[in-house]
Amino acid sequence: MLAVALVVTFVVYAPGLGGGFVYDDSTFIVSNDAVHVTGSNFGSWMAAAFSFPGGAHQGRWLGMLTFAANYAIGGLDPRGYKLVNLSIHLLNGVLLFLLLRVLFAWRDDQRDPGDSIVDPALGAAMIAALWMVLPINLTGVLYVAQRLEALSTTFVLLGLWLYLRARRAHWRTGENAVPMWSSLVFCTAVGMLVKESAVLLPLYAGCTEWALGRGKTASGSWSRPTLWLYALVLVVPAVIGIVWLLSWVFGPMAYARSFGTGERLLTEARVLVDYIVWTLAPSLDSLTLYHDDIAVSRSLFDPWTTAASIAILVALVVGAIVERVRRPLFSIGVLWFFCGHVLTATIIPLLLAFEHRNYFPSAGLLIACGSLLVLDGDSRHVSSRVQSLVFLVAVAFYAFTTWMRAEEWSDPVRLGISEAEKRPLSPLAQYDKAMTLLTAAPKEDLPKARAEAMRVLDDARHIDGAGISFEQGLIALSIQAQEPANPDWYAAILRKLRKSPPSPQDTRALQYLNECFAKRACKQDLAFLDEAYAVVMRTPHPSALLYYVHSQYVAFLKNDYESAESDLRRTIAMAPFDANAREALVTILLESGKRAEAQAEVDRMKQANAWGVFDGVLHDAEIKMQSVK
Repeated sequence: MLAVALVVTFVVYAPGLGGGFVYDDSTFIVSNDAVHVTGSNFGSWMAAAFSFPGGAHQGRWLGMLTFAANYAIGGLDPRGYKLVNLSIHLLNGVLLFLLLRVLFAWRDDQRDPGDSIVDPALGAAMIAALWMVLPINLTGVLYVAQRLEALSTTFVLLGLWLYLRARRAHWRTGENAVPMWSSLVFCTAVGMLVKESAVLLPLYAGCTEWALGRGKTASGSWSRPTLWLYALVLVVPAVIGIVWLLSWVFGPMAYARSFGTGERLLTEARVLVDYIVWTLAPSLDSLTLYHDDIAVSRSLFDPWTTAASIAILVALVVGAIVERVRRPLFSIGVLWFFCGHVLTATIIPLLLAFEHRNYFPSAGLLIACGSLLVLDGDSRHVSSRVQSLVFLVAVAFYAFTTWMRAEEWSDPVRLGISEAEKRPLSPLAQYDKAMTLLTAAPKEDLPKARAEAMRVLDDARHIDGAGISFEQGLIALSIQAQEPANPDWYAAILRKLRKSPPSPQDTRALQYLNECFAKRACKQDLAFLDEAYAVVMRTPHPSALLYYVHSQYVAFLKNDYESAESDLRRTIAMAPFDANAREALVTILLESGKRAEAQAEVDRMKQANAWGVFDGVLHDAEIKMQSVK
């Protein structure tokens, strides 16, 4: 069954392998020069490892290295990247089967003789097969940047499998507990080199322990190695992590959003219920790359579904607690789902919803459903034929829905139009449609495509939550068409910047405007840009990217090198691996006539260059230093 499921999964996803890059794929891969490694220079590979966009958001070195490896082998052909992602997904399906087989066998160990309901291997294969073709997991496969999510999950699944094997053996015989420790510590550490979500591995194991092992052995005595394990790899790190999180999440390193923490928590209740529906009862219309059109909950009853969603979630948690003894697998599945969203659905001010966040939690929902239907209940009243029919219908439905989604993803234009039609109030979907129409148009059709893209941008710029990228895009396209820009576009930019803090997309739009004014392509008076920056720099906690972009403005449009230097030093303090900022600082210091200080910055880079991360920047900086001798 597992072998057939692997083949079916490959066939289902095959159409999507021919699609293009989307959304964050551009900043992670396409426009990330550090990832474009072509030789064997060690420093280039280290620079690729440290090239995650944003500079300060580091720790994803192993994942970024895999993108560099893809580029070294096949350049920017998206097929190679997506094939690697699909291979990771298939491997994860096998690992999920292996860990569930041990989990279900351990559950059987605790039953009375003869009470086993489903063969552990068969039950594991059924859930692994369903999970591999779940439509909600598609973005974890065909959205190239989310290799980080899938690959970190590889180490989570591997760690859980090795842990459950060791824990079950220790439960039965009391044998050496060292493999329990090593599996959690090693796989968590390596998984975090791909993405931070791997830190949840000990929490997943702890949920299993709470529902099934309960800190004891088969004889009923307490297992001291197990209790010490969770004290040291779960409780202590959790306390340290919470302290660290609170040290920045409400400070200058937090992401600027248009909603507060309370509103985010209320909204995430609705989002979690949506995730459950999208996982178990998906539809093509509900599943999309973008979900930025979700309305923010302003109170318990605004909208009323907020209170209803909270009631549903509380009922699930209470059910998991109450059913721990009678249906431990149900408890484990529910807790895995909730624990999988601890980082993304609580106080960290991320965007509200993405489907790939369910890549591991979706397995928990399948386990919970399996527990209610067969795994933990009394299936003697349900014939094996009926069970098989239910399973086959579910697999066929999920596989067909995923295949149709993969067909949508097989062509960038088709995907862009489809996403925009499904999400008419999504700024990201509408902007992506406009850009797709432009990039996919043949040269002879470019004027027509440009006009259509401008129409899409002009219609969508009024959507609630639409940032200044829409007006910036209209300005850029009008310049390409050699037409005058509408003055209202500039006025709208100021209105939006006054209304809410600038997003990363807004900041990149400002960066384009810097270049536009510097080249004198933008004909608007520079006073507009002065006012725009006066607004955004008053935000409570400007990002490292905003400081960097502001430094370009004050240096090259205002000739204020002192302010530019201050901005760049703040950028580097917040994002020490930002090579562009370090190079820009050397340039600004040289332009200011501060050669000694520029040399000091070069020396600092050399000291921080143990892994060759700044080799390229140092080479360019030293050339500049020599040119001003």
